[in-house]
Amino acid sequence: MKKIWCVLLIALCLFGTVSAGAATKEIEYKDQNFKVTVDDSVLVMDQETNKYDPIWIESGIEDVEEKLDMMKQMNVLSVLFDTKTESLVNVICKMTEDTVRNFTFENKTDTEILAIVDSLVEGLDAPDENGQSTGVTYERSLVEHKQIPFFRLVIDINNAETVAKEVIYGTIVNGRLIEVDQYLEYHGDIDETFIKSVVDSVNITKFMTYEDYEEIVARGKRNIWLLLGGVVLMIVALFVFVTYNKKNKEKKAIRISDRLREFRERKTKGEVDCKNVLAMGRATYSIKSIDKFVNYNTWIRNAAIEVLLFVVIALIVAFCFISDSVLYGLLVAACGIVSVYFNYSGGEKNKANMLARYDARNNPIAKFVFYNEFFTITGAGAMSEYTYDQVVSVRVYNEYFYIFFGTEQGVFVERETIGEEELAKLIVHIKSNKIK
Repeated sequence: MKKIWCVLLIALCLFGTVSAGAATKEIEYKDQNFKVTVDDSVLVMDQETNKYDPIWIESGIEDVEEKLDMMKQMNVLSVLFDTKTESLVNVICKMTEDTVRNFTFENKTDTEILAIVDSLVEGLDAPDENGQSTGVTYERSLVEHKQIPFFRLVIDINNAETVAKEVIYGTIVNGRLIEVDQYLEYHGDIDETFIKSVVDSVNITKFMTYEDYEEIVARGKRNIWLLLGGVVLMIVALFVFVTYNKKNKEKKAIRISDRLREFRERKTKGEVDCKNVLAMGRATYSIKSIDKFVNYNTWIRNAAIEVLLFVVIALIVAFCFISDSVLYGLLVAACGIVSVYFNYSGGEKNKANMLARYDARNNPIAKFVFYNEFFTITGAGAMSEYTYDQVVSVRVYNEYFYIFFGTEQGVFVERETIGEEELAKLIVHIKSNKIK
């Protein structure tokens, strides 16, 4: 019986040990190459935590917006609240010219580290502009850590405006200053149980030399220049393409005008074949069919160009963010959104015009007759005649055969009313007869 009790006690002890080990969580800061381990009951907040999350109230933080602003200004990665000791700790990481110059506490002597700490807090206890004491004093020391030396800085503030104490543990590694900070307002001593446990748990996941850092910076600069060069190249290519395309369109418009005048003169003289019909078709110009036409013309017809423009805008925005020109990135993104809006609003305007022109609510039927040099449209409230020279492009999409005369103008025929074989021949004929 005693053996059974012993086995049970050992099992309980082992279970307790495993449970205690499992009741922790790891917070990893990948970009900063370190992580901390805290008890599972510790509340963790960062800059992405929703301001309406009840975790803020549980941590005793009432003005959440002010706290979030402070976190952004001070480069606070996480705010940790220990429910056992009710301690609130900030985990901070920042990079400055001083931290890059000193780069790391690794392999430095105590004297060298304390001199660096003094340079970081230089002027903290200096008198004000009138030579009066600000009531700020501090003391610094070094603490042991399993990987790299940490300093301990205790700041006392005692003046007419503020009475507070702040404890900061910190180290410099990989050109960054890692700080664990605890602040207490009013008189009293800070319970350092929790902040010490956080500092002890700090695990640097990657140690770099200054040469490694310089190589990363140089690589980053190369990438930025390559990205900038790609963006500039695409912008230049786009500008050349647009300019070339515009000139071609102007020349083509002149040729079309000349050919159309010649066609009308020949037709007047009876020299145009108006008897041999190549194909016939029809389409109901209802609200639904017009809506399909406008959607295709607005979003699908030039999808390749739209994707290319989106890629160019995305690259410019990415470059702006990488080079810390966030404002310019936002402006470019806004331009992209505005262009999408105008594209959409232009389509809606075209839709309204077509609905009014064809009286779409009455579902009029348009009839198409295709001849050797031209085609006619009758019904749907109008009669029109177009030469194939006026056709910009022809497309087949779903149940419709689309004929475009420009960016917005176009007509559509239900493909089944023409027949697939006749439609294939008609498309070849139109393409071969429209002006190049």
